[in-house]
Amino acid sequence: MGNDKTLADLGYSAGSSEAAAEHGFVLGVEAEGLPLVIVEPGAPAPGDDPDSDSVLLQLGDLLPDSLGEVVLYMGEDVSVNLLTRETITGFGIADPHVTATGVDVTGLHFYTFEGGLTVYSASDILIVNDPNIG
Repeated sequence: MGNDKTLADLGYSAGSSEAAAEHGFVLGVEAEGLPLVIVEPGAPAPGDDPDSDSVLLQLGDLLPDSLGEVVLYMGEDVSVNLLTRETITGFGIADPHVTATGVDVTGLHFYTFEGGLTVYSASDILIVNDPNIG
């Protein structure tokens, strides 16, 4: 079975940057919008606020299936921030595809990272690129 995904070409120039926080910035693109926040060394990561309605996960803590895929299930009122040092190599909406564990991820958001891991989710995920991650 193939691993069909619609990829967004990130290229070397992803667009303009806008000031988003005191210790970081959001990298914006014109197309579908790259879900990325880059955190400066030593700065607190987004999602560290205990009053926020978001969950902070580290990419290295996710356990992929035999094809290197993870499907995240979350409630409608919960946002997910995914903390990593890895670069996003692709993102978009999945074409018809079933994971090795039998989950149909057709139409879900996906994010592929340089290490080969692909994360699927029903809603957008904020990717936090933090150089402080060990």
